[in-house]
Amino acid sequence: MTIGAGDDAVDLSFEGVARDEVADVVAQLMRPSSGIWLKLNEGECPAWIRALTEQLDALSLIEETDCGIDSVTSETEHAGALCAQVGRRLAVVVEKRLAMYRDVLAAVQQMLANEAFDREQATTAFPFSNEPDGPFTNNFALQALHFQFAYARRNAPELLLAWRRVLDEVFRHVGWHPSTAAKDASHDSFHSVASLDPTDLQTYLLSFAHFVEIAPLRVGKRVTSAQTGDSSEPCSGLALAARAERLLLKALDDLGSNVYAAAALASDEITPLVKGLYVEQYHVTDRFVEILGPLLSRRLKRNLRTRLFRYFQEEYGHEAFELATCVALGMHEADVRASVPLPLTALYIDAYTVLAHRLPTAFFTSIMVTEGLRDQHSPVHEHIAALVERAVHAGDIVAKHGETNDELNHPSLSRLFLADIPHVTAADQRYSLEAALFMLEVNMRQLESVAFFYGDQTQIRFHGLHEGRRPLEV
Repeated sequence: MTIGAGDDAVDLSFEGVARDEVADVVAQLMRPSSGIWLKLNEGECPAWIRALTEQLDALSLIEETDCGIDSVTSETEHAGALCAQVGRRLAVVVEKRLAMYRDVLAAVQQMLANEAFDREQATTAFPFSNEPDGPFTNNFALQALHFQFAYARRNAPELLLAWRRVLDEVFRHVGWHPSTAAKDASHDSFHSVASLDPTDLQTYLLSFAHFVEIAPLRVGKRVTSAQTGDSSEPCSGLALAARAERLLLKALDDLGSNVYAAAALASDEITPLVKGLYVEQYHVTDRFVEILGPLLSRRLKRNLRTRLFRYFQEEYGHEAFELATCVALGMHEADVRASVPLPLTALYIDAYTVLAHRLPTAFFTSIMVTEGLRDQHSPVHEHIAALVERAVHAGDIVAKHGETNDELNHPSLSRLFLADIPHVTAADQRYSLEAALFMLEVNMRQLESVAFFYGDQTQIRFHGLHEGRRPLEV
């Protein structure tokens, strides 16, 4: 049987079925509303009709109709509703102190609109460290947004449209627009936001709102600072590692104890504070191998590349340890997987990914923060590990994870990586040390956000906007 004419003609071959019967079924299939599609989906059609649709599909003759477009439209409307919901929440905060937020909103809008801004900052000093004055100076929240915007431009440009929609909602609600405010994205362009995973969209909408909210507040200011500008001569990677270790140890002493450490050490039970830490660690490990992606494609020295690929293999699958621990502590696996990371957890992942793309030495120097400094022990980690080891079935999982990291000598990874880099320019030294300090602050704030969000819970509630969950609030 032949369908079509001329160059568009295709042949279908069947045995034991009348040509007229095949033609009748093809005619029904051409009508999207035909009941034959419902019968196909419910498995009520003869085998030859399913074989016919398989032939048609193999010939690319079956296409999505308006029902597919309706699905995209529905997902776009859902994404728009989420943006509006987060925008309204942020607007309530901004409206109370609009004078305080004007400069922040204008700066954030400029960052979103100007792609060259990210490129210029990436090729000079660490973000905003060379600005003597202005809204970005010593502002942790705006530096955090810088990293998340840089991450989105490379990995999820649809987020830029979503964030602009949130800002537009804020501007409309408070009745004020900066003079440089861009026009709202067209409805057609906003359709691309529907391609984002709904959990990711929630993650980045809530993260964006959080950092905008704290930007003009005292809690939004940088708390780590050190003189890194005296690097005027090139050095070896090992020399950079030694200097970074001294710098981070001093910064840790200056920072002192944090809220999470104090709360965890005071607890002798498996509380939501402890469970929440493993939820957030799951989110980090679930995406940690993505962080290494930009480094794996670089033409680095063979020994360094070998070490990087080994690191990738060692980290791949570690999220299973964290997820298994969460389940052993009484959480449902589906709930953990569907939970939305806290804003500082998302930043932790994004900033490392951006550093891996921008400058290998900055990444290698900064991973001291996540893998631990050599010969340093954490009383908090040891206390929590002891608590969890007493929990049913969880001890073996936690012990296995810790033993794996110890066997692989992760606290020395930073030195091992940098040992294969013989020459580091003065500019790269400064950037790498600033990056290490920034990531130390991200790590400290991430732990404190865990304490703030989970610490007062009696029964664990996950982060998010729906199904009884709640977003992080300042």
